Amino acid sequence: MTQQNNSFWDRLMQKLTKSTPVERENEIKLDHDFDGIEELNNPLPPWWSAGFIITVIISIFYVGFYFAYFYDADNNGKWQEHEYQKEVAAHKAQIEAYKKAHGVIDENTVKVVKDAQSLAEGKAIFQKNCAACHRADGGGSVGPNLTDKNWLYGCDAKALFHTIYNGTSKGMPPWKNLGGAKIQKVISYILVDLQAHPAKDGKAPEGEECNQG
Repeated sequence: MTQQNNSFWDRLMQKLTKSTPVERENEIKLDHDFDGIEELNNPLPPWWSAGFIITVIISIFYVGFYFAYFYDADNNGKWQEHEYQKEVAAHKAQIEAYKKAHGVIDENTVKVVKDAQSLAEGKAIFQKNCAACHRADGGGSVGPNLTDKNWLYGCDAKALFHTIYNGTSKGMPPWKNLGGAKIQKVISYILVDLQAHPAKDGKAPEGEECNQG
């Protein structure tokens, strides 16, 4: 019984590997001989060759589907590009949802607040960080006058947030380290208080006239 099992196993392994028994190695010996080291012409196992062929076939379809000419007919575009755009849109939606849920203030959610405490805090932040270039009364020195109706980069809250957060090419550094909440208070102070009290002997207007509407 044991001999039959071994015999079946031997036959199975022979089919899977096409190995040559040790006693028949002389039949597959090559003429290569280097310093007594001889080479046998053992074929690749059939399972390995089949796996390699299957992998090559799959790779052809994989490359074609993901990188070449396969299109998503329903969306009139390449399937992978469409999937990328869907992923980007989904992540942007998650970011916006997080910002909304946690009250994160950015360029898209900034607004003008008019309560006394916020304006007072905005004034304090302005005096500490902005007065050196715009004067304590906002009349402008190195930086432009913030009390007239002329603006270089837009006059609404979103435009001011973008300018303060990112800085400008004309020398104003970015102030993103202040954070969205403090930037919103500074913007509110500029648009509510400074705009209502034009500075005496302020710097000449720069940019285009812009009304908040």
